[in-house]
Amino acid sequence: MPPKYAVSLMAVILAGFALIGVANLIKFSHTPQSLYVSCAVVSCCYLLQLAHCSPQLRSRIRHPSWSLTAQAALSFSPVLFVGHQSGALCGFLAGAVTEFLNPRASAALFGLISLAVLTISLTSGDNLLTVAFMGLSTISIGLISTALSRLAGLVTDLHRRREESAWVAVAQERVRFTQDLHDLFSYSLSAITLKTELAKRLIGKDDAQALKELSESLEITRSALADVRAVVHGKRSLHLLQELELGSRVLRSAGIEVSAEGDFKHVSPRIGSVLAVVLREAVTNMLRHSQATQCRIVLKHCLTGDGRHLELAVINDGSAGPAAQASTSFASDTRHGGSGLDHMATRVEQIGGELRAEAVRGWFHLTVCCPTTHPSSVARV
Repeated sequence: MPPKYAVSLMAVILAGFALIGVANLIKFSHTPQSLYVSCAVVSCCYLLQLAHCSPQLRSRIRHPSWSLTAQAALSFSPVLFVGHQSGALCGFLAGAVTEFLNPRASAALFGLISLAVLTISLTSGDNLLTVAFMGLSTISIGLISTALSRLAGLVTDLHRRREESAWVAVAQERVRFTQDLHDLFSYSLSAITLKTELAKRLIGKDDAQALKELSESLEITRSALADVRAVVHGKRSLHLLQELELGSRVLRSAGIEVSAEGDFKHVSPRIGSVLAVVLREAVTNMLRHSQATQCRIVLKHCLTGDGRHLELAVINDGSAGPAAQASTSFASDTRHGGSGLDHMATRVEQIGGELRAEAVRGWFHLTVCCPTTHPSSVARV
């Protein structure tokens, strides 16, 4: 239900009650002047009621005490010029006070307004049936007015929250797209640059090996192009075993000795996708920021106080240089700088895991420990 429809529905129903109020006052109007005044009073009360009950108009009222006082004076004014009271007008007033006062004060005023209508009806010489009708009409119209106002408020709030949710969804999609592009191009461009430079050095010395490096570079380029298309369509998913094989080939091309331990094949797809991102970023950082000659990639299961966990460790030497120390600064502040390590930490936290990075005696240790099962609330990686 759009907010305009809810407000329009409220306006129509309140207009019906206003017509009932006019009809009641016509019964006691003995002169044309009193009839005109009755219609004017009901119209003013109706407009004030719309302003008090409409969420958009109510937010613009700077001094609600003044408008409520004016509505109260108009609601009880028929007693002066027609000698009787309208339950619809006082019902409007009873519903209006609930929108501005706290529950206790509004309940007290609601009761006082109803009691005032009963008192006026009794002092006017009405029979018990008319007195009961005036009281019930005041209470029922007040409650209906409150309910319609709350309904319009809920619809407006729901519409606003829906717009906020759409904005958050767009923002999350932008973050996902940015992170995926970072994961793709930081690794792919580093690998392509490495293999192209290596092929350039080998041309004229070992043309067969140079051709092999260029072929692998072309393969990585095609894979990156396919990944970009998958990112655009939101269907990208990395596989841990494939990333291990590709990363190992790239590291060996750079002259880094690689050893892998563990079962990389039988890993949950969602968990494996996050670990693949971590492995890809670790290989990229190794190529960019270290003078590594050896690398160990270990995947193992371990038992902790929280249950069974999966641990991925990427360990390499050559971390004594300034560039490598800049990478290891993540160990002291995982939220500073917005680097690839920050993206990895965010992804690992989404699956309930923890990422640690530290340099120990010239060796850089990047470790991820996460549950073996993926929480249902994790966003798509």
